[in-house]
Amino acid sequence: MNFSRYAFSLTVFLFLLLVVPFTSRAQTDPLPVRNDSALYFSSKIMAEHRTLWVHVPPDYNTTPNAYPVLYLLDGDSHFDYGARTSDFLAGYDRNRIPPMIVVGIVNVDRGRDFTPVFSKRSDGSLDSNKVLTDVGAGRFLRYLEDEVVPYIDSHYRVQPYRILAAHSLGGLFALYAKETRPLLFPGMILTSPVISGQELRNMQTFLTGDHPHNGKMFFGIGNENTVKVDALAAGLKRRAPDWFEWANKKYDDENHFTAPFKTLFDGLKFIYRDWFIDYYGDENLTMQDINNRFTRLSAEFGYTINASEDFLNNCGYYQLRLKHIDNAIGIFAENVKRHPNSFNAYDSLGEAYMDAANKQLAILNYKKSVELNPHNDNGKQMLEKLEHGK
Repeated sequence: MNFSRYAFSLTVFLFLLLVVPFTSRAQTDPLPVRNDSALYFSSKIMAEHRTLWVHVPPDYNTTPNAYPVLYLLDGDSHFDYGARTSDFLAGYDRNRIPPMIVVGIVNVDRGRDFTPVFSKRSDGSLDSNKVLTDVGAGRFLRYLEDEVVPYIDSHYRVQPYRILAAHSLGGLFALYAKETRPLLFPGMILTSPVISGQELRNMQTFLTGDHPHNGKMFFGIGNENTVKVDALAAGLKRRAPDWFEWANKKYDDENHFTAPFKTLFDGLKFIYRDWFIDYYGDENLTMQDINNRFTRLSAEFGYTINASEDFLNNCGYYQLRLKHIDNAIGIFAENVKRHPNSFNAYDSLGEAYMDAANKQLAILNYKKSVELNPHNDNGKQMLEKLEHGK
């Protein structure tokens, strides 16, 4: 036997043994769809072509749901991980935030767009109280307010809550936007922001007045000079009213360029810290508790927030795992009431009644589930078991 030929054949055999199953698996387990798109348009305000990158949640094309929007300055640097972070935190096992649309605002000239340009007095000195609106940050804010946000609002299913995330020089613009148009972005997440004395002096402009849905800000910084950030924190501590909620954090193991990832992660959790329900906890949760919770969330964010079908289904199974069967039945029954065309809602209610040893109602709901979806094999199997003991 020619050893070299044998060795070659054996190598090919082992290679195929490894590759073929992998290839077959790849065909049945495709990579997740990212739901990202690029929008190119001509901006009248900026007098140039601009680009937006837009990410929609995984269920955007299969549900009628509307979503809050996360806007990212320096989108070309932060869009990819920002979109993935949003989906991760909103996922079933995490449940830290609601699913969100993410908009990355791609740069053309960040230095030009993020920096306020002040008007000049008659003596030639700069008037730091007057920002020009046809150049610099003034013009860029008009671009966001009059072109970008209206476009997203009219072309996507959005809720009236927006978060602006900004890094470094983008933080200077974000604070200017907050002081100039405080209701445009109710939530803000800033990383290592550039902060001028003017922004610190103008802080009171977004802390006065009755804006109960406008007060959420989180800012973080890496292992770098914290003088300005400390001054911002001190100013908020002195002046912020009760309705303005803020927090900050220093990341000693990150630098100026890696801190944004952690700041965005922690910032989203901070803004939605009342959202979380641990499906693996031991809470005694009723449908009334859920209704009360979403009433509070609606008041907190300023628009009506309803529990989604998936959320109610997850809460129902949470209670079923804890053997709180009456709670589970109440939650699943409400889900059926709100989503009468959902086969899955009836399937879940059928399972709860089966666990409650209510055979008649279990059969009734499984039949309805199979009627709505003849391909519901689980429902068919449960019916066979309930009706024939198989």
